[in-house]
Amino acid sequence: MVKVKSIEECVLNYIISVVPGAIKTKWYWMKQGYNEDHAIGNAMKYGIGQLSAGVGDSYDRETCARILREMADICNAFAELLYPR
Repeated sequence: MVKVKSIEECVLNYIISVVPGAIKTKWYWMKQGYNEDHAIGNAMKYGIGQLSAGVGDSYDRETCARILREMADICNAFAELLYPR
């Protein structure tokens, strides 16, 4: 039997997948010689564009923000474990 993912799970996976693309976008602009603020600005434009195109109205902004903050918390915990401040 084939398991079909729910819309909610597909949207969650899409939101999560936007982050690596935004990071790569930041790195790209840094390699082009732009400062970090400019590179982050471009990465944010990329990420918002991807979310708007891929998720649209499937999830509200509050839900998207909550998921991204959870990811940030987990990433910060990983970084702290690997290299404590």
